[in-house]
Amino acid sequence: MKKLYTLSILFISAVTFAQSVVISRVVDGTLPSDGCAGATGTSSPKITELYVSGTIDFTNYRLQTESNGAADAGAISWNSGLDLTPLGTVSNAYIHLVVTPTTTFNEMYPAIVLPTGLAGGNIPNGNGNDAYRIVITDGATPTPAVVSVVDQFGNPLDIPGGSADYSAAWAYQDSYAKRNDGVGPNGGVFVNSSFTYGGLAAFVAPNNNCAFISNAISLSTFALAKQNFDIAGLKVYPNPVTAGNLFVTSDSNDTKQVTIFDVLGKPVVKATVTNQPINVAALSGGVYMVKITEAGKTATRKLVIR
Repeated sequence: MKKLYTLSILFISAVTFAQSVVISRVVDGTLPSDGCAGATGTSSPKITELYVSGTIDFTNYRLQTESNGAADAGAISWNSGLDLTPLGTVSNAYIHLVVTPTTTFNEMYPAIVLPTGLAGGNIPNGNGNDAYRIVITDGATPTPAVVSVVDQFGNPLDIPGGSADYSAAWAYQDSYAKRNDGVGPNGGVFVNSSFTYGGLAAFVAPNNNCAFISNAISLSTFALAKQNFDIAGLKVYPNPVTAGNLFVTSDSNDTKQVTIFDVLGKPVVKATVTNQPINVAALSGGVYMVKITEAGKTATRKLVIR
């Protein structure tokens, strides 16, 4: 089963590049919490920036943290994470998650509007050796199970020494990490070279000031490689499917090749359609991925069957 789950992770990463969300910045600040010239605290702002390419419905998405690494695979412990469902549907945008208080962040970035409705206490509060990952869950309550991993920053196994271990190449204590342009979601297989690092203690004196830090981390500048493969007016509906039929339409009447994959990456439905429905009544309730190809252009969508 473990091998199959690994395959499913790689599959999700491969097919969701056009419609994706990635961790694009991680910041462990060294500033006061009450403004750039304040006097309270020395660890603001703490920022996790996500970048959405295409359109993502964040229902059942979570951002999880693995704190202080793990001595072996059996010791890896991801927390339940921050529920991203309140974000709703987001298209081609940056999402900034900031640990409260946010006074200093707001002063540094007055034009950035922070998301509302999220559980503030669950926003990642990294101390320089905590790993993060974006996952899709089954939405169960009170404890949702992870269905797939979309993207991950850091590898807990690189931190075998616990909370005092900052030896990993990706460690960001009093510093930052920023994703290299064009690097898409990794499906949970983190690669050090996908990011650029400020190096430990990049934000200590004399660099513990708003101007230096904001310039170094350069929020809202990550760019995923642009591809002219969009299917104009693509709609996949209803979603969730409750009555057994799925429709895939677009602005054109071109034939569409549609493949539906389960969470293990196995194709469970294949169809060639124009405007007729696709019968999915035989599929069990759960989360699937739909791959649509039309006139050489390919797109993917998350699909829920109930």
